[in-house]
Amino acid sequence: MKLHSGSATSLQDASVLVTGGSGFVGSHLASRLAAAGAEVRALVRRRGDYPGLSLPNVTQMEGDFIDPATARRACEGMAFVVHSAATIGSDLAEARRVNAGGTAALAAAAREAGCRQFVHVSTISVYDWERGGSVVDETAPLKTIEKAYAHTPAASPHYGLTKAEAERALQVEMERGLAATILRLGAVMGVHPTSSWAVLVPAKIREGQVSLAGGSALPWTHVENVGLAMELALTRPVAIGRAYNVVDGHIPWRRYVEDVRSWFPDAPPVPGADEPEKPEGSFVGQCSNDRIRAELGYSPLRTYEDGMAEAAAWWAKAP
Repeated sequence: MKLHSGSATSLQDASVLVTGGSGFVGSHLASRLAAAGAEVRALVRRRGDYPGLSLPNVTQMEGDFIDPATARRACEGMAFVVHSAATIGSDLAEARRVNAGGTAALAAAAREAGCRQFVHVSTISVYDWERGGSVVDETAPLKTIEKAYAHTPAASPHYGLTKAEAERALQVEMERGLAATILRLGAVMGVHPTSSWAVLVPAKIREGQVSLAGGSALPWTHVENVGLAMELALTRPVAIGRAYNVVDGHIPWRRYVEDVRSWFPDAPPVPGADEPEKPEGSFVGQCSNDRIRAELGYSPLRTYEDGMAEAAAWWAKAP
């Protein structure tokens, strides 16, 4: 695919729509864009006092992005669209309706509104890890059919498949003229009430509900690093038409579980300590970030240790 050359774009006073504005990643992206001088429209289900949305140049808009009429109103007048909303629900039809159908409707609305660029927040769970090889880069095959994919440690068995279908729906709009970039995220560290790896999974570990035998490695990033990747994608013309893995390292699954377990001295023993690791519950390859480093000059801002320290401090104050 041809790369677009050109100088960096400024976000000062740029109008940006962010979907999933009340969520973990979406609220952080909205806050970062606003701090960079953009005028941010955060699409939320209901207006509220959400983290990251209190800056004066952030405006909340109520609505559901999967509704074509709402999508058209949300995209009207926007220079950029950052699409971070998705569902991890266990119902396949609902996941398809939201992740694939909703992305198709939003991307079409962005194209029809004349938006300059659409940044789609995706996931490395789109990859078919059985066919991706030992090092998975952006050219690896994506999931294509309904089946029990062995190597897919996502919260829902349908998340990776429907996010892959969302990418294909976006590709259709790209072929119709929409300038777009895809960011495929690893496990996102950072604190937020809905953060999986800082709040939701640790809560299960505290109750002894997560096994040490659950997998071999955790490809991670940090929400601050995701914000940087997004800003680079919006300001570097070379990013148009490209997909990028946003993964900053690979932590052994047992280390992550044991690190979290150390926060809860009264928690029950972690099951699976003497069991062999289960390959079907793990990523089987390393995830390359060579492309985003080479093309966008990306270098992560936060480490795994930073993310875990933030989460440990949050849990130390939690009731």
